[in-house]
Formats: sequence, C-alpha cells, structure tokens
Amino acid sequence: MDTVPDYVEPLEAWRVWRVGMHDGRLALFSAYAHAPWEPGVPLSATCAKPHRSVRRPWRMEASDHHAPDLGCSCGIYGVRSLAAARWFLESHAFASRDDHVIGRVALWGDVVVSQWGWRASVAYPLELFVPAATPLGHWRRSRLELDETLDALETYRVPVDVLQPDAVLAA
Repeated sequence: MDTVPDYVEPLEAWRVWRVGMHDGRLALFSAYAHAPWEPGVPLSATCAKPHRSVRRPWRMEASDHHAPDLGCSCGIYGVRSLAAARWFLESHAFASRDDHVIGRVALWGDVVVSQWGWRASVAYPLELFVPAATPLGHWRRSRLELDETLDALETYRVPVDVLQPDAVLAA
C-alpha cells in the first residue's frame, strides 16, 4: 500500500489509557505519551518523533509529516480485541499500577492497518472500564478513589463502568 487510507466511518478498537491530573481535574492520557484526551473533543494525532536535520545532522528537528505515516510509528493506537488490550494492561509496565483504564475507542481519518490493530489520525473513547484492582489482583483503589475516577470520567459522555478482576467483557 502506497497511501494511508482515509476512513470516513469510525473503526472500533480497544485500548488502554492512563488517568492523571490535567488542568486541575482527572483526565485520560495516552498510555505511552503525555497526550491528554479532552472531554468532548476528538484527539488529533501528531508525530512527536524527532529526526536528524538534513542540513545540520547534529541537530534534531520535529517531524514534518502527517500522523499516522506509513514510515513511522506515530498515530493513535487501537487494537483489534479486548484480549490484546488486556495484554497491554497486564504487561510489566502497568501490572503494579492502578492509574490505567481500558476501553473501546473510535478511530477515523487516516488509518494505518497493522497486524494487531490500527493507528489513526483522529480518535475518541466510546466506552471506559475502570479496573477495581491492578492486573496483579491487588485491590489498590479505595472505594472513594474508584468513585472519584468513575465520576471524573463521566465528563467524556460515554458509558463508564467498573471492571472486576474476573469480568469477561463482550468484544
């Protein structure tokens, strides 16, 4: 494929977000990048990967391509299945932390298809699940913290629910 297809209808995928403070309130962030997802506003992808300047090879410059790009790893990620998203949530990087949520996401605009899912230029959450425990099974969230997280995520105006450790979600 020589070009990135432009999807008018959103694709539905699964992903993991980090929950953190942004402008004095709890908000979703990309799991690996410090990119806040604003409530009610679709996230537009940009490439944050620097490259060497052609004229000044000792200097790093910001990327000048549109995200996602076939020759880069930029874009907003979504995986094909709940099992794949749970694998990320339960991976070593997140296993002992309780600041991540899992959910379904709508991806549209320019989309790059990969073996595990997609990278898109625009995205917005469709449904969010807040784990009641860490992937290792530790009940790290107090009921108050859990309720505060659930309430804060309702600003995205999508369904928000608690994910029990033994829950099986319909994919």
